[in-house]
Amino acid sequence: MSKKNKPLPDFVDVLIIGAGPHGLAMGSRLVLGNEAMDDVIPPIESYVRRPRDVRAHLQKLRSHGLNLAFVDEGGTWMGRWKNQFAALGISHLRSHEMMHPDAFDHSTLSVWAQSKKRNDFLFLEDLPKNKAYHGPFVLPSHKLMLDFCKALVKLNRLEDHLWHAHAETLRPSGSGVTVTLKTATGTKAVHAKHVVVARGPTWRRQWPAFYNNLEASGLGEIHHAWDLFDQPEKMEHLKGRGVIIGGGLTSAHLCNQLAGRGHIDLLLRRDRRVKQYDLALDWMGYKRWDHRREFEQASIEQRARINKRARDGGSISPELNSVLTDLEAKGQVSVHEWLEVETACYHGAGWTLVLSSGEVMEADYLICATGALVDVATDPLLAGLQEAHPLKMKNGLPVLTENLQWGRLPVYLMGNLAALHLGPDAVNMTGAARGALRIWSALSGCEGCEVS
Repeated sequence: MSKKNKPLPDFVDVLIIGAGPHGLAMGSRLVLGNEAMDDVIPPIESYVRRPRDVRAHLQKLRSHGLNLAFVDEGGTWMGRWKNQFAALGISHLRSHEMMHPDAFDHSTLSVWAQSKKRNDFLFLEDLPKNKAYHGPFVLPSHKLMLDFCKALVKLNRLEDHLWHAHAETLRPSGSGVTVTLKTATGTKAVHAKHVVVARGPTWRRQWPAFYNNLEASGLGEIHHAWDLFDQPEKMEHLKGRGVIIGGGLTSAHLCNQLAGRGHIDLLLRRDRRVKQYDLALDWMGYKRWDHRREFEQASIEQRARINKRARDGGSISPELNSVLTDLEAKGQVSVHEWLEVETACYHGAGWTLVLSSGEVMEADYLICATGALVDVATDPLLAGLQEAHPLKMKNGLPVLTENLQWGRLPVYLMGNLAALHLGPDAVNMTGAARGALRIWSALSGCEGCEVS
């Protein structure tokens, strides 16, 4: 679905970096313009737009004259998501059916699924229906979401707006930004009136502290979970006794995938956290509007604390916890809480790990499922902007305008980079929709911008 043979343009009105859920949400919002929904917080029950209006939307191929380009280092829409699902054997999303990239309505995914006679949803029968949370209780399968996103790309005529390229630098020039892109054939500079950075959370790896002291042999053998997303074939070579570090969904999925090949020790730096969503449940329930209002009125320092409290680090869903518990009962996985690796040494035949308890553990392979590093000051793409046009920073995150703009520069950030403004769900589908709305509000008001 990418323009592999056609050269990149020299000039575009809007360049979007990333072709995952956030990039697609931005594209949908730009194409729909004023037809898109105003409130990105999903309703608790029922719907906002009538199903017949949503069906009509899904049958309408959009004709737009946007001078718009997407670049993605994988060269395909939702490519890293697809690789992640394949590597981890994920059957269903953690996000419910009203969380998706289409900007027309919250119900678009479920209406589309019904029109295609698709019923590959997971019903959360054990999630209590109470005053704090009253639904939705339905999770789409990964294949359903990917097929839906493929339909959105076609619906919005975005197939011919994606190029296979890696964004290396951003340099303000004149009334726009010059973006240096690395392609299969060399380097290309594209000038854009506006740039939207819509990379997902897997663009930069967070490593445990012991990683910094590894020798060259260890650096060549240690795996970050995201390496397995980019190269799923590496999973085939992971056999024998394994150690996996991390307390989130990824580490638990890896245990499930690899347990049949040898015993696994799962190391958690704190206790095991089990919850349906990666946010506190009240952020998804009746209090979500109250929480949103509180967040918007808070100072930057208060917002940072709210984000930390609401996300509360890595956790796994009850469904995946049941799988993990079964693996423990079978003796295939041992879960160690409040335990970290102090030092690690790779010696050719495997790993020797010294743990915070003083215990020594041996392993044939070592995987860190330890999430993302967010630090704009050292980000290869954004560090130059911060040096030349510095913004106030908080915990590695920039303080943007409320439209997610980098000061007065025509550069906009989505996802976890904009968490101080989008809130604890910044990296999720709802955050993608909210970010796209705010950025579109700024772009549609720009004099001379073709997006309206």
